[in-house]
Amino acid sequence: MLDSISFIRIIKTGFSNFTRNWLLSAAAVMVMIITLVIFAILAILFNVANYSVKTIEQRVDISVYMKKGLAEDRILDIKRALEGDPLVKEVSYISAQAALEDFKARHRGNNQIISALNEVDENPLLSTLRVKAKNLEDYPKVAENVSSGAYAAFIEKLNYNDNRAVIDRLAKILKVIVSLGLGLVAIFSAIAILVMFNTLRLTIYNRREEVEIMRLVGATNWYIRGPFLAESVMYSLSATIITSLLLVPIYTRVLPKITEFIGSSLPQSGLLAYALMVLSLFFSAMVLSVISTLLAIRKYLRI
Repeated sequence: MLDSISFIRIIKTGFSNFTRNWLLSAAAVMVMIITLVIFAILAILFNVANYSVKTIEQRVDISVYMKKGLAEDRILDIKRALEGDPLVKEVSYISAQAALEDFKARHRGNNQIISALNEVDENPLLSTLRVKAKNLEDYPKVAENVSSGAYAAFIEKLNYNDNRAVIDRLAKILKVIVSLGLGLVAIFSAIAILVMFNTLRLTIYNRREEVEIMRLVGATNWYIRGPFLAESVMYSLSATIITSLLLVPIYTRVLPKITEFIGSSLPQSGLLAYALMVLSLFFSAMVLSVISTLLAIRKYLRI
């Protein structure tokens, strides 16, 4: 076990190595920054695309307009029958009066539309059942069941808002992002490991006599490894800090605009999401740096 004095000495030695070879350290940090930025941007793109797909999926439904004057009891019977379909997730009922009030609320600022409604003696809107299927691929079958079922005679019209083409397009984009992202992360992770590996190898080579003396006087393997691991932590910390600063404009400007465009709040755009992203980046940087450090020490110190 290391005492506090040994731990402080390890940290000071690691910091000294980090600042002494500042050009090599800067190169290693820069490559790690590029890797972390790619990781962060791809993670954000994946989350935004995935959330967009889910948002559009929630808006897909089948609007079943009932015939005018149909008794509410009959409509509720049809609603219960539709809910019994194993392909149906939920059915909501909107009365003609509720639909009229909602229409007026949405067009409150349009005096022309409101005046036209006031001139009509009766409610022009129909009672509606909105049907949501359990899966996207079930909608055509559900629409067919509704239009050709025993209650088809009570239906005025059926409006199937099919957004599957948009969803399929987004799903393909999602697959491209994942495939391309994994490839880029793998490539730049390998480059980052190689750069840090060579940086630490030079540091170890320059201190080979000191390391040999420490081994002769009985220093433990972890005490010898300590300064190099501390140096790798400084690479990770520096790269994470710079990357997190580069991500601030994305979280403060870009994601709010995407939220405004989608029409609902992105769960990945808050302060907590930013903090989790920074922690993920630091963890990723630590993994890369520790792997390269252990490889360098094992190969060139032969501990």
